[in-house]
Amino acid sequence: MIRMDSDFEVTPQLVQKLLSANSKEREQRLLRYYKGEHAIVDRKFDDETKPNNKIVTNECKRITNVSVGYFIGKPVSYSANKENKEYLEHLQAVFDLNNEQKVNADLAKSASIYGYGAEVIYTSQSITGELEIRFAYLDLEEQDILLVYDRSVEKNLIMAIRHYTYKDVVKDTTIKEAHVYTSDAIYHFRENDGEMAMIDADPHYFREVPINVYYNRDNISDFEDIVTLNDAYNILQSDDINESEYTNDAFLLIKGAIADDEEIQNMKEKRVIHIEDGEGAGVEWLIKNLNDTWKENLKTRIKNDIHSISATPDFSDSSFAGNQTGEAMKYKIKGLEDNRASKEREFKPALQRRIRLITNILNYLGNSFDWREIVPTFTANLPKADLTIADINTLVGTGILSKDTARTIIPAIEDP
Repeated sequence: MIRMDSDFEVTPQLVQKLLSANSKEREQRLLRYYKGEHAIVDRKFDDETKPNNKIVTNECKRITNVSVGYFIGKPVSYSANKENKEYLEHLQAVFDLNNEQKVNADLAKSASIYGYGAEVIYTSQSITGELEIRFAYLDLEEQDILLVYDRSVEKNLIMAIRHYTYKDVVKDTTIKEAHVYTSDAIYHFRENDGEMAMIDADPHYFREVPINVYYNRDNISDFEDIVTLNDAYNILQSDDINESEYTNDAFLLIKGAIADDEEIQNMKEKRVIHIEDGEGAGVEWLIKNLNDTWKENLKTRIKNDIHSISATPDFSDSSFAGNQTGEAMKYKIKGLEDNRASKEREFKPALQRRIRLITNILNYLGNSFDWREIVPTFTANLPKADLTIADINTLVGTGILSKDTARTIIPAIEDP
């Protein structure tokens, strides 16, 4: 995290200095592990004739998929008082235009992999000439995001730099560009001969930096703590296959006789081995004795540690089979639920900031909405027996449920 005073001037020198201090080594490593490019893939032996299997059991990807699916598999819903119906309709129109559900899922996945995700909020003009409020997920594999905060206790975002490098195939040159976002303008820079030069600067009316950041719990990746365990498991799995190949290619030890190539070939064809009688004479395979039980116990222990540390249960385990009551299931996934609650605490303020930035533009266009009147609600994506429509009608009829609440629990209603 970079922090500096708020009274700065956006200059090419400042941008270049900030970019030179920015390292993406950690993010690149985490992405490789999510993709399955683990350390075992690069393993080499001095003896190149030895079996060198490179088995990757990608626990990193599984952890992200389970955590993100449980957290955001069911879309976020938004509610407001009845008198704010017009405001909610405006927001929903913006959300629909930008495929909000997919953007949220992409941001949650990015936060799971890197520890944070980012989106850019901007305005564009439709083909009919109307102003459109847009927001888009920023893929950290294709570009880098550098975030600068002030020195206050609140750690306010005062500048964000989105930068990337691309190849101009026509001119056969590599070009580096940077977009600098502040609370009142967007600056466009391009690197020429190793130095940054400003191309243009455009004002905006979001009143805040229009880059929105979604942090993960503790600002770390969901699988960052188990990378070394995953490496250890990959080595054990790979060496199991290596030892199997060793056994298949074992040497035949003939005691008490000396056989030339022709005799050995004759034995192989006739499937008969003849040796002279003598003390110690015999035939056996020269193989390494394996302690399979010890290795399996070690792999099981590593697997259990991965599930425990990452707080993602093994749903293929027999303890999840059969009919489970809701209460029993809650205890089994308590770690996963604690993880989800932490994610929600980090994700919710970013969603509220998105709503605030959108509302700033809506108010600039002549409205007087208050972003604090919109309440985002998260729902854990856990299989459960849904109430039937008849059950819901009964609960509404007895006064236990209101009609507004009933609409939120009917699966067929996307927008209650």
